[in-house]
Amino acid sequence: MNTDTTPLEVHRGDGFERWTLTNAPVNALSPDLLNALDAQLSATQADESVAVVVLSSGLSVFSAGADATWMAEQAQQVGIDGLIEEFVRTMDRFRALCERMRRSQVLFIAALNGHTLAGGLELAVACDLRYAADNDRIKIGVPEMDLFGAMPSGGGGVQFLARLLTPSRALLFVLDAKPVSPQEAYAIGLVDRIAHPDELLAAAESFAAAVAAKAGRTGVSAAKRAVLTGAELPLYEALEFDRALHWDALRRGNFARGVQSFVDQFASRGDGR
Repeated sequence: MNTDTTPLEVHRGDGFERWTLTNAPVNALSPDLLNALDAQLSATQADESVAVVVLSSGLSVFSAGADATWMAEQAQQVGIDGLIEEFVRTMDRFRALCERMRRSQVLFIAALNGHTLAGGLELAVACDLRYAADNDRIKIGVPEMDLFGAMPSGGGGVQFLARLLTPSRALLFVLDAKPVSPQEAYAIGLVDRIAHPDELLAAAESFAAAVAAKAGRTGVSAAKRAVLTGAELPLYEALEFDRALHWDALRRGNFARGVQSFVDQFASRGDGR
């Protein structure tokens, strides 16, 4: 467990935050890191000026999942049965964190700069979008079935994967348990954008700043809910849900400012076209 530095660093941009995982050596999902993420999520949700979070890593990996050192310590102290009980309690906290991120009004973008495995991938797929460095040496996957004969669902990862990849592709991905490269992840829809390794963070932050500037939290939240929540509803229920979101966002968001700017530009042309 990392005791020398904080497991999470937070930097503020224009309308967005960058959360940097710093839980050396592999950003293991230790209780300390989960505590830090949970506390920061509460602080960010309370700040209406933040519309987007870029979740990144300050290490050479994004995250390798559960804390193996902590698991070994628990096994020595309380035995395998005790470890399983404590592991379930910890993973329930992880699952609750992933749910809070997905339900949050803030857009989460994961910037995958290195290996993203097991619970690390669960954290990434709980985010709303994923950018990845274009580096064939990076491994993205869920090896739990090969390692433990169990599905990767401490953080609800199977459910997020099924909605990203389609159920049959997700089932194959989970059962095969073999990692893929960023390009392969992009091809199957697991990753949304690929960037040069040296430009990954800048690309994610540039998108975050642009979205925050034009949409703000109200616009971001409406779009996120319309797409992610609406997709889970029957069509006609989704249309009603979409309508309610749309009009609420027009009233409370940046629409009036955008319309005024549009009208001013149109009027300044003077030719009525």
